[in-house]
Amino acid sequence: MKTSTLAVQESHNRRMRIPHVLASLALVATSLLNPGLRAPVVAAQESPKSGKAALAVPVDALLKAKFPQWRPKQLSDMGADDQQLWLNGPNGNESPGIAMGHFQFPHELSYAVLLVRKSDPSAGYKLLVFSKGPSKEAFSWKLLDHAEGQTCSCLVISKTEPGKYSDWENKRSVQLKLDGIQMEWMEKGAQLYYWSESRYRTLQVSD
Repeated sequence: MKTSTLAVQESHNRRMRIPHVLASLALVATSLLNPGLRAPVVAAQESPKSGKAALAVPVDALLKAKFPQWRPKQLSDMGADDQQLWLNGPNGNESPGIAMGHFQFPHELSYAVLLVRKSDPSAGYKLLVFSKGPSKEAFSWKLLDHAEGQTCSCLVISKTEPGKYSDWENKRSVQLKLDGIQMEWMEKGAQLYYWSESRYRTLQVSD
């Protein structure tokens, strides 16, 4: 009787699993037939914990075409002390050279990228932001800042949330409705870039 009961129970369990398997197969078939349901394809740059991140494929392609001698800054480009500061800080799981947020439009992701030279990461930088225009058909880029010559390895970027921000002297403040981009010389100073009245503006938030 005991063996018979176990056999009946096992048969019941198999019958219960069949609908779940069929549902899973139906979901896979639907996603293959309808590409619109798939997750956006991204070009991997590096894993977050090693200071690496991912860019949307069109952004990655545009970056390589327009700036072939440059690449996004990586955690390994930073000095040992600065690496620890970054990893132990609020953005430790993010890349120090890529920030994603709603910088320009509330319903469209933009990508801020801190570029360094492939040949010498300490020899200058470019801060770019990639966004889709009103047509939402293609990404374009804007140069927010750049420098030539020797550059501190402590330079990083990160996303800031909407809210109120003041300059380092508390003489001026702004209310951000969208995400902002913070470029920081760790433990030295920071500049906030934010979208307002159809262009990016700046606020020195620390010195």
